Amino acid sequence: LVSMGSATVMSDGPREDKSAIAAEVYNRAGELGRKAGVQVAVHPSSHHNTLLFDRADYDSIFGLIDASLVGWVPDTGHILRGHKDMADTLTTYRDRIRYVHLKDVDANGTWAMLGKGVCDTAKVIEIASAA
Repeated sequence: LVSMGSATVMSDGPREDKSAIAAEVYNRAGELGRKAGVQVAVHPSSHHNTLLFDRADYDSIFGLIDASLVGWVPDTGHILRGHKDMADTLTTYRDRIRYVHLKDVDANGTWAMLGKGVCDTAKVIEIASAA
């Protein structure tokens, strides 16, 4: 499995244009991976200038990415920093999950030790187990 990080905004202009470009890159990587017998997945993060931060971003990019070519590696810490309902995001895109990167944050979005923040780890595992 090859896990690709979040696309980032490196210039001015509409974000939508950049999402389309990122999706094209992810889909092409997925095509190359399929030919080589390697799964490809997106591992989004919530860092500065990422194209994949909140639920609207996920809905946009996943609407452009071919699910048969590119999977998803949800990172719970980053999802919690940008989404109001992580369980709903995980459930909505569960069919794309390849593996989960468990991380935790406190109520302010600051990194926390797993189990010491707001991540409902048991719920994440329940959802991912059904993927």
